[in-house]
Amino acid sequence: MSDTRSICLLTLLAWLLLSAVAPQAVLAANGAFLQGVVGAGSFDADSLTFRLHPAESGKKEDLSTMPAIGFIGQHLFAGDRTQLGVEGGILFGWRSRSTSAVIASNQTVVKIDSSLWLLDLSAGVCLNQRLGSRWRLYLAAGPAMVFGEYDADEDVMATAGAVDPAAAPGVRNGSESAFGVGGYARAGLEYEFAPLSLLGFSVRGVATNMEFDSTVDSSRVRGVQAFVTFTRNFGRW
Repeated sequence: MSDTRSICLLTLLAWLLLSAVAPQAVLAANGAFLQGVVGAGSFDADSLTFRLHPAESGKKEDLSTMPAIGFIGQHLFAGDRTQLGVEGGILFGWRSRSTSAVIASNQTVVKIDSSLWLLDLSAGVCLNQRLGSRWRLYLAAGPAMVFGEYDADEDVMATAGAVDPAAAPGVRNGSESAFGVGGYARAGLEYEFAPLSLLGFSVRGVATNMEFDSTVDSSRVRGVQAFVTFTRNFGRW
């Protein structure tokens, strides 16, 4: 309940700040940044650990750590060294693994290829702080929507003497989709190594109520992501 309350408060605060400054955006634009981000995320293992079929194997697959890429745009309003703005982004993460399990009294081997992808859409407010002539520090927070899909392909290879009909050789496919809403917060530091081009890093936390039916122990997907960022400035700074 406390996580849900925190997400709602974060979302409400982001949109209140956005509505307060948005009417002045057209008249007071002061910068536009487009970031390309590459990195990785580590999520709560309990929320992204999947039970593998057949259930008799007792196997589980932890897909909670994955690489991620994406784009984030920021639009800053009037200000000198400190600027308030809005941002929106799209992030994509994925992970795949292969494992084997033995079932049916050690007479049947099952090879399982599992994969997971997450699509993260977010929008929020950001605070940009210039540090000297080449550095900038920024903070951002707002609501987020996360889509996910899990796939598992089972290749059943029966050994001599296997009589269980469920262990008949063949390939079986299964998939599961999920959707959740929540919030995010991130912070980053960048250096302008060339005119209007910046390089840096960003750390991002995200929490949603997305739940896969095949996961165990947790009904919320929460995690921390770290990115290397390359940013292009398309406005005044």
